[in-house]
Order: sequence, then C-alpha cells, then structure tokens
Amino acid sequence: MGIKLENGGFRMKNYQFIIFTILILNMACSSKKQKQISNDKVRFIVVEPQHFHAALVQKYKNSEVDSQVYVYADTITKAASYVDFIEQYNNRVENPTNWEISSYYGADFKEKAFKENDGNVVVLAGDNKNKIEFIVEAIEHNKDVFADKPLVISTDGYDKLSHLLDRVDPDDSFVYDIMTERYDVKNQILKALINNIAFSGGMKVTSDKPAISINSLHHFLKEVSGSPLIRPAMFYNTLQQGEGLVDVTTHYIDLVQWILSSEQVIDIEKDVRLIEAQRWKTDVSLTDFKRSTKLDNYPAYLESSVNLNHTLNVFSNGRLLYNFKGIPVSIAVNWEVESKDGKGDQFNALFETNNFKISIKADREGKSALFLQPNLEVVDFDDNLAKALAEIGDLPNLRFTKQGEEYRIIIPEELYLSHEEHFGKVLQQFLEYRKNRALPDWEKSFMLAKYYLSTRALKEAKTIVYEGK
Repeated sequence: MGIKLENGGFRMKNYQFIIFTILILNMACSSKKQKQISNDKVRFIVVEPQHFHAALVQKYKNSEVDSQVYVYADTITKAASYVDFIEQYNNRVENPTNWEISSYYGADFKEKAFKENDGNVVVLAGDNKNKIEFIVEAIEHNKDVFADKPLVISTDGYDKLSHLLDRVDPDDSFVYDIMTERYDVKNQILKALINNIAFSGGMKVTSDKPAISINSLHHFLKEVSGSPLIRPAMFYNTLQQGEGLVDVTTHYIDLVQWILSSEQVIDIEKDVRLIEAQRWKTDVSLTDFKRSTKLDNYPAYLESSVNLNHTLNVFSNGRLLYNFKGIPVSIAVNWEVESKDGKGDQFNALFETNNFKISIKADREGKSALFLQPNLEVVDFDDNLAKALAEIGDLPNLRFTKQGEEYRIIIPEELYLSHEEHFGKVLQQFLEYRKNRALPDWEKSFMLAKYYLSTRALKEAKTIVYEGK
C-alpha cells in the first residue's frame, strides 16, 4: 500500500484515516483472542461517566451483572456525579442496589481501563467526541461496548464507526447503543397500529408535507431520580457533547427506523436521503450555568461561546427533513434552560396513515398520551380500532375513549415504564445479544443509517435565528 504525497508532505487527514483502517483490519484479521464464555457474569468497566445515563444503566440490579464495577477517568471530577448516583441507589430504602465501586483516576486511565482490567463490557456515557476512540480501544482489547448515544458527532466519526462495524466480527466483540424510545409503551402501540396494514392502510405520502413529524423539548435544569441534576460543564461544550442535530435526534431517527423497518436491514444509499437541516442556539446565563453545574464561572474551553453579555451560546437545537424509504420525515429538537410551566420535557409525534392520523401529545392534564383521528371516509372505525388493539397480544387490556373527533388510547398503568426503567430494558436486550454472540444485521444497519443521517445533517445544516414554532 502506498501513501500519496502532496507538496512534499503527507496529507495528514488521509494518513490518519489510513492508519485507523490498518488498525481495524489488523483487529479483524488477527487470530481470535481468548474470551470469557458468554454465560459468565458481565463485569462493567465504566469510562469517564460524565453523563448521568451511565448511572441509569445501574439503577436496578441485574442477576447477569457482577456487583463489582470498575470506574476510570483522568480526574475524580469526571466521575463524581456518577458515584453520587450509585450511592443513592445503594442506600435507598426500596429495592436498594449493592454496587461496589473500584475507581482509578489518572492520566493513564485508558491504559488501565482497556489493557489491564479484565472486565468484559465497557460502559460509555460522557465525552461524545472521544467516544469513538474509546470504542476502538475497547474492541481492540476484546471487550464489548454498551454506550449511550450518540456514538459519533461528526462525519469523520461516522467514517470510523462505519469501518469498525464493517470489520469487526461480533463473535469477538460488538458495539450496542442505548435506544430507550423503543420501550415506551405508547411507541409500541403506535408501531403495532401503523404496521397493521388492514387497519391503517399504510403510511400516507403527499408532496406538500411530511408524513411523520417529531418534535421534542428538553431542559438544561431538571430533576433526575428525585434530585436536581448537576451537569458537567462539558455538557455545554457542543464540540465535545455534540450539537442538537447529532445528539437527541438519534433517538427519533431510530424510532422512525424501528417503526417503519423493524428487523429489516437498511440500505443507506437507497433508503435514506437528507433534504435539508437547520441549527440554532439557546442562551444560558452565567447564573443558570452556575445552578446547573455548581461551578463559579465558565471554564476556559467555553469562553469562545460566551457573548458580550456574558451569556453562553449553546447550539443545542436542530431540525432535519429527510426521506426514509420514500416517506418524508421531519424531526426537531429544542432545548430551553428550565421548564417555566412545570410540564418538564415534552415529546410530540404525528404519523399520517391512509386511514387515520396517530399522534403522541399531552392530554388536558399535561400527561403524554396516544390519540387517533380517523379520516372522514373511514367506516366502522370503532370496531376496527377495538379489533386492532386486541391483536396486540403482548399489551393486554388496551381500550379507547372518544374525545371530540379523536380517539384516546387508554393504557393500563402497569404497562407504563419510566424513562429510567427503559435503561434496564435496553440493558437486558444487550445482554441477550451478548449471550448469543449475535448482533443482528438489522441492528448494525440501524446504527449506521442513524449516524450517517445525523452527522450529514449537521455538516450541511444552515444556521438560523429561531423565531418559535
């Protein structure tokens, strides 16, 4: 293999990519390393857990996971919030956990974590820019990866992830990202009704508007597990955390794929086409930044994002319009500092089928609920809806009530799971895949399609001044 020279020197970016490719090829072609049998207990290695999702993975006991957990970071600050959460879980009165934390902090934490520790699953939730490098290290040392989204936040990161997933045999090691939206009961019902073609008539596609519209609202200041959430300052650094277009949007891109193409491999070249994307900022005052992080001032690495009013500009918001398998989709993510009306984070979704519109939105009391509005020409809708709900065998006792022109789905309370409980569900799916040493091809294609779209959207996004809905 030769390396092309230009102007008497290496093209550094190409050189780095070639070295990365050689590393992946060596990992794939080398003889298989000795690996613990798949029914051994999982032993977590938690690396730089700066995002609270690392702790949510451990909110509940799991018989397949060893209680001994190893935590690594360059400084104790990057793990302090995670350790606080784990202590809360261990000391709560109801259903306490029994995690035992062994920690190491130092400049050589990566060598200690990946080379010297015999743990078998690396948990990542934190610095999204460096996450792909941690993933490569983990796979190189024959460890599986259970990672919070997003795995990558740039097109360069996507190229590395694509090469990694294409080259690595899951019998050696594999990567799985935490997609919690699949376990929301409302999404499960929505998926079942849309894919009941006799009932829905299939998705409705027109040239003048998206068939699927998803909008979500999030807040920097909020509570998690009953306590005010303390965010690391890194969370406000979009060069490390990632902008809105490559962060929360990954959940909703995955949701669209899961609903419309579940267990079917996605062909990126044929099935995914970006139309346009936009990005805009949220202003965070120093006072609110202090409340959120418990720091006295902005760290030096955020100074370039501080305006003349000493307010932090955070490009946490984005909107993308794309086609998925010929169906136009719109996804928007918006961040505000704090919920002023007490409703907290909000999620709204609208799917238009040929027979009805189905939406997830807040009801009159502010609780997220599932609604259907039939087209005027549809007959016997009540009977057909009752039959369609009864056919969702794993979700019993679903009912509906009519409210004006809409039908609200009544979901038994025992079928609801909290956002935090969704993490336990994703973990269990990961453990099942790991036990069988088989990550389905469709799961791999979902990851690649999702991060291809999100990183491409950011690269091509137009910066705008947001003027409301």
